[in-house]
Amino acid sequence: MAPETGVAGALQGRAVLVTGAGRGIGAAIAHRFAAAGAAVAVNDVDADAVAEVVAAIGDAGGRAAAALGSVVDEAERVVAAAVEHLGNLDILVNNAGLTRDVMVHQMSDEDWDAVVDVVLRGTFNMIRAAAPWLRRTDRAQIAAEGCKKIVNVASINAIYGLAGNANYSAAKAGVIGLTKSVSREWARFGVCVNAVAPGYIAGTRMTSARDPETGLGMPAELIGQIEERIPIGRPGRPSDVAEACLWLASPASDYCCGQVIELHGGREIIELV
Repeated sequence: MAPETGVAGALQGRAVLVTGAGRGIGAAIAHRFAAAGAAVAVNDVDADAVAEVVAAIGDAGGRAAAALGSVVDEAERVVAAAVEHLGNLDILVNNAGLTRDVMVHQMSDEDWDAVVDVVLRGTFNMIRAAAPWLRRTDRAQIAAEGCKKIVNVASINAIYGLAGNANYSAAKAGVIGLTKSVSREWARFGVCVNAVAPGYIAGTRMTSARDPETGLGMPAELIGQIEERIPIGRPGRPSDVAEACLWLASPASDYCCGQVIELHGGREIIELV
């Protein structure tokens, strides 16, 4: 039987795999889904970060397990680990990402390939690896169990573009195209495929103040400028993305296929008028 549609138990009994869930948006999604009743396989390449998320979910009364590995070349192993721990797979959230911001005329092949490999190829790899667990042909089974879900985390940059971000923007645009194509292929097999496109989300490795040692993050002055231009009056939070993903993963969205939900507090809309 499909789970109830109320928020508290929206994912009761569901088995979920979230990639790039060691921190930031991915960790927020893992925590939110566990709170909604799901058993969550937490994926990342950082074993320590995964262990922290798994432990925190357990401490909160949820169920979680580690599914370590790279989405670039270990997708089948990641899915196998998730199924081994959870016994099934109902929902796949593709969140793993990477940025290497360089102006396009200065961008190396390695800068381009590294980002496209994780963001686009990684999403494709995970979808293909999860296919045996998500696609079903028995219409009665689909009606009884409800739709299975894929939620891809894209980006506003894929829709509106961003200077110095051509590799990431193009890869995320590919994720949107992949979302729509797989939705057309798999809806008949009881799989709803959708995406979210976050704008500026504070508190992630990509949007925190730049770390001089790793080079990750943004200049502090740029963060202030961006936050001042968000009409809703505050920056986005990882929890905002998690809530949108929860709806797309829940039975409440079973008639939603091939869609992209923009999450930007009105910023991109204002800048276009």
